[in-house]
Amino acid sequence: MSRPLLYWAGALALGVAAAAPATAQTTPASTDSLNFDAFGDADSKSAQAYATQKVLFLSPTKLISVGYEAQTGFDLTSRPAGEQATGATTQAVDHYRGMRLGVNAPVISRSNFILNLGLTYWNTGVSLSNPNASAQHQALNRGLRTTGLNATVFKPFNEKHYLLLQANGDLNGNYRRFDDLNNKALTYSGTAIYGWKPTDSFMWGLGVTRTYRAGQLLHIPVVLYNRTFNPRWGVEAVFPARVNVRRSFGTSSLLMLGYELEGNAYYLGPVNGQDLYLRRGEMKPRITYERQLAGFVWLSAQAGYRYNWRFDSFRTQNPSGDDKPVFENDLQNPFYFNVSLNLVSP
Repeated sequence: MSRPLLYWAGALALGVAAAAPATAQTTPASTDSLNFDAFGDADSKSAQAYATQKVLFLSPTKLISVGYEAQTGFDLTSRPAGEQATGATTQAVDHYRGMRLGVNAPVISRSNFILNLGLTYWNTGVSLSNPNASAQHQALNRGLRTTGLNATVFKPFNEKHYLLLQANGDLNGNYRRFDDLNNKALTYSGTAIYGWKPTDSFMWGLGVTRTYRAGQLLHIPVVLYNRTFNPRWGVEAVFPARVNVRRSFGTSSLLMLGYELEGNAYYLGPVNGQDLYLRRGEMKPRITYERQLAGFVWLSAQAGYRYNWRFDSFRTQNPSGDDKPVFENDLQNPFYFNVSLNLVSP
């Protein structure tokens, strides 16, 4: 081999030796130097798992909702009570409609504790063909409104058990300005449910509720039942408040068939020198179609039948069984529709 070739071969060998990493120590450490107390059981230190507040394929939770609801025309028949009653009067309700706004924001969201705060505003504009028929009709013609604050707590104890708490404070009346607000229009509602979640597709619970949904104060048991039988079919229910059978079409659209109870006690102000409270309760069998428009923006369209449960007026917000209504009101049962644009949670 010539000298130049030997020179370049030697230089290459030195370069490779310089670039190679140092060989790691291969001599095993003595077991006498190890502290086995520093090591633990991996299973005993695994993270605690908790139940979530949803089941698979549940309808999207609405964070912000802007909607509009209207009922078709119907007749209102009123019968004043008392010795000076002059008989029943019937007139047309030309329109019964308004905006519905809702905001639901997660304030605390941890695996073992969730707190949501919400705000709602429901406006029902009422237009009577003859609002001067009585003082009650004049008060109703100002419209019915609800402004509410609510808080929801979901507290899982482990993977299978949880506690659900909800509290509402609503201001219900025919107010139009801040000057019209009165604490007599306040109602308070609440629900407590202890539940079980056997699988990711099924959760249920039992509890009690204080509610004005049917137009009067009730303390009744409540059953939560959310179950997904397969990717297409499921049930979402908080009985007796609402029940829905869900049919999903993939992850971007769904159809629900069911009903919901709505209502509250509305303060109509002094009427003929005395306070007047309207007990409004409605049952709404309905069909709802919801579809994703883009990202987290969904459209919801609802159509159904409004069945009048209660619409009488009393002197107090929570009359006893012996209290007679000041006005007895009968409403025809019309069809209704509701459409809303919603920002939903991921």
